[in-house]
Amino acid sequence: MKLGTEYHGLSYDALTAHTAFVFLRYMFMSVSKRDDEDDRTIGELFYCMIDELADITFHHSLQILVEAMFESVKEIFQPTEEQTERFTNAFISRLPKYMQEALSPSLAV
Repeated sequence: MKLGTEYHGLSYDALTAHTAFVFLRYMFMSVSKRDDEDDRTIGELFYCMIDELADITFHHSLQILVEAMFESVKEIFQPTEEQTERFTNAFISRLPKYMQEALSPSLAV
């Protein structure tokens, strides 16, 4: 990296600046080497993969859970439509307001 041979000044500030430039060269070379050798640094592939793994929203996850519960109730107890509607209304009325608002449009029986 020519730390000792490239510069022959005696000023402390100049020597410090020269050392900083040598370290910068080393960092640039290290980054370049990593980009060439490490498969984890394949450009925008990381960002493309992150887009594919979007988080599930609260509304969606709550809807999945409640629908699974209702399907299980229908399968095991085989209620009539009236019983299913009464159960749905009773269940939703016991939930907190923010959950009721999230579920109301999706569980119209």
